[in-house]
Amino acid sequence: MAESATERPNWLPADCEILADGEYDAIVMGTGLKEAVISGLLSTKKMKVLHVDRNNYYGGECASLNLTNLYQKFRPGTTPPEILGHPTRDYNVDLIPKFIIACGNLVKMLLHTKVTRYLDFKNVDGSYVYKAGKILKVPATPEEALRTSLMGIFEKRRFKSFLTYLSKYEEGDPSTHGGLDLKSMTMLQLYDHYSLDKNTQSFVGHAMGLMRDDNYLEEPALPTVKAIQLYCYSLERYGKSPYIYPMYGLGGLPEGFSRLCAVHGGTFMLQCPVNEVL
Repeated sequence: MAESATERPNWLPADCEILADGEYDAIVMGTGLKEAVISGLLSTKKMKVLHVDRNNYYGGECASLNLTNLYQKFRPGTTPPEILGHPTRDYNVDLIPKFIIACGNLVKMLLHTKVTRYLDFKNVDGSYVYKAGKILKVPATPEEALRTSLMGIFEKRRFKSFLTYLSKYEEGDPSTHGGLDLKSMTMLQLYDHYSLDKNTQSFVGHAMGLMRDDNYLEEPALPTVKAIQLYCYSLERYGKSPYIYPMYGLGGLPEGFSRLCAVHGGTFMLQCPVNEVL
């Protein structure tokens, strides 16, 4: 914490200068998403925040870099070839590329904090799966569901019954449970209850529930059901796919929260490495 210019604390090294604008309630190091969220929220509570980063850009490990910064990070001492276009205007490359699910907690937080005022989003046109050597679109409308080759006609009927059950299911309303206890039965047992085949199970679990592996099959069904419900709710919001994406890359998220902090009086210092914590 910095001290006022009128008093020099005895713990301050002789070669260090006191910050000109006085004391801070919080000093945040790094402008990654978590750090930016913290500084933004603290500033809205009327705390005086100093936010520093050793880089010359916002975002830390989740930044979106133009070609100049990208080459400086991964190929220091080199410059982008001219054939790639304008190095600072034509590209924003995510260091950790991800989509944002439209009805997820992150979007709720962006709306609650009004950071969406500083961001523009685009709905992703579609999502795809790889099956039997082919890339197939995940159905987003009833018409696409009828035409898709992801499953046969009889399997589609069973799949529809499964989705109908999930759409009506509410954890706090036993009348919607259909006599099933999703807290005790596994996801595999729920699939078997609706006679879904292995291909459909894989599609539902990984393309809709976004499960990384098959361990979820032997775990209680409720968390996966909630994940699939979130996917369906997000899909209903936009119609094309359940995902949205910041127009200028995921680095816009920490930049948005950093702007929220700045609007409420926060101070930012880029290219400011921290040598020591006293």
